[in-house]
Amino acid sequence: MSDRQFKDCDGDTWTEYEPGKVRLTARADGSDMYLGCTDSLADVQGESGPLTEIRPDVDVRALLAGVLNDMADGAREAFMETDDVSEERVYGKVAYIFDRKARELRELRELREESA
Repeated sequence: MSDRQFKDCDGDTWTEYEPGKVRLTARADGSDMYLGCTDSLADVQGESGPLTEIRPDVDVRALLAGVLNDMADGAREAFMETDDVSEERVYGKVAYIFDRKARELRELRELREESA
């Protein structure tokens, strides 16, 4: 039995019970409508995709920190390209906020690893 799980575009959770076959196991809205219904993975992908595999082994904090650093780099590039003082302040502040949040996420990850 496979235990891979996927989130669809509505946030519902599908669990693969055999290769290529999935069962609706949780609804994002908390209701039990259609829970337990089965379908092929391809059909669910086509009707409710994109599907995102739920990977508990992936540290979402690290991924998000990387995205925030990329966004901060983009804000810094915009900062360098503008001649408007007010825009410079905004882009500089945005870059600072993104960098700070990325740093916080990395620190939380390190704390989690130390306590494990």
